[in-house]
Amino acid sequence: MQVSNFKPTLEIPFYYPCNLPLIHEVLKRQGSTSSLSLVANSRFYGLPAYCSTGHIRWYFNRLEYDDPIWTMTEKVEFSSFEEGLDRIRQRTNEEEMFLVTGTSYFLPYCEDYLNPKYIEKLTEPNSRLYLVDHWLAVYGIEDDHVLVYDPVPSRYSGPLSMQAFHDFWKGNKSIPELADAKRKEELFSYSSLDVKAKRQLTPELYKEELLRTLATHSYEFLSGTELKEGDRTYYFGHAVTLQLLKRIHLTTTADDAAGSVSGFLFDMRWSRYFFRDLLQDVASSHGSVYVSIAAEFSEIIEQWEKAHKMLKLYEVKNKSKAELASMLGSFVTSLSEREYRLYERIWSETRNVGLFDKRHAQEDGSSAKQKEALERIVLESCLEINRFHDGRIPVELGLRAPLYGRNGNLDSLGLVSLLTVVEHGIMEELGIGLTLSEEQSPALPDGPFRTVESFVDFILDRMPEAV
Repeated sequence: MQVSNFKPTLEIPFYYPCNLPLIHEVLKRQGSTSSLSLVANSRFYGLPAYCSTGHIRWYFNRLEYDDPIWTMTEKVEFSSFEEGLDRIRQRTNEEEMFLVTGTSYFLPYCEDYLNPKYIEKLTEPNSRLYLVDHWLAVYGIEDDHVLVYDPVPSRYSGPLSMQAFHDFWKGNKSIPELADAKRKEELFSYSSLDVKAKRQLTPELYKEELLRTLATHSYEFLSGTELKEGDRTYYFGHAVTLQLLKRIHLTTTADDAAGSVSGFLFDMRWSRYFFRDLLQDVASSHGSVYVSIAAEFSEIIEQWEKAHKMLKLYEVKNKSKAELASMLGSFVTSLSEREYRLYERIWSETRNVGLFDKRHAQEDGSSAKQKEALERIVLESCLEINRFHDGRIPVELGLRAPLYGRNGNLDSLGLVSLLTVVEHGIMEELGIGLTLSEEQSPALPDGPFRTVESFVDFILDRMPEAV
């Protein structure tokens, strides 16, 4: 028994994690037009992101966006292998793929199969690696085997004996040698995951979502958001490049700064590969200007890889730290400016498309009404600035409309005019007198006047508790 008409691709780019091709196939079987680049970039795999702990990874949830394309609706841990098999039979009979997680250590077709190095790399005292279960999709089941789709990294689709599947599905937590590995307590045995499309994408809606994904990426890259959570800081977009430049300048004083820069440059390439895929799909579906944008971004990737090779070459030649910082700093500064200009060009092409929706925390009734009123006042004030002060604020972007700073269209005089109009609007509608222009200098790089949303939050912080 197996699902019908299942002909997935096994040719997946090496940088894709194991779960994304499976999600792509699930969405297609649900009737949605899909692509690997949309599945990945809808979760910001193409946006550079860095944590002050030293990790360059994907931190989609930190930016508080709602799931735009797909969502994980349920994660189940079955009480036994037999119970899980019953669910697989049910799903297969319903023509659905079944996503499961386990350990590649027991997959006979995988390089990790009973490989001591798999254990060693996860248990080394100074290892930065931590346990993560491997995803695969089951698309058929018989008495003595299941049919699995496992394209990354093994490029395998076919039968897996029931015994091997049992050992796989018990997961990493069942391997005694991994008892001391990091995050073992977060893993499951006999676990499955359900993925659903947020809405079924027709070919036309798919093309729209490609552009919306591109717009949101360019917006976040140019914004260069920095988020502080406890003792950690998360950097996004251009802010990651600025952190790299900071590290390069530190090479003259820090002992292992060159090694740190090398690792930083190496890890940053993954997000650019994903973003390149998105640009290429947009160019294929929309043509025109995006063809040249995709071509230039590919050139930029080549230059970033040249920077990494340049660093390794200087290390081999044993150049001084000062020479290294000067040479590499100049090269990366010029390259980062070119990359930033290209993102500005992308934003100018997509700024009217709309961005991903944000998740909003639950608020009490009075706070929600007050925030809603302030959002309306600020947006109406923006419209007034556009009408009577020759402003060019893209109000159609709503809360994400840029106001002031590198991405905004207001100069200092225009900003003062907007603040004055907003102050009058708050007084007229809410009866509250605020002096906004004296609270904080708008020249600060992460000031509150960057977007409508940040401006509204700034006002909320200064509203009296009782209205």
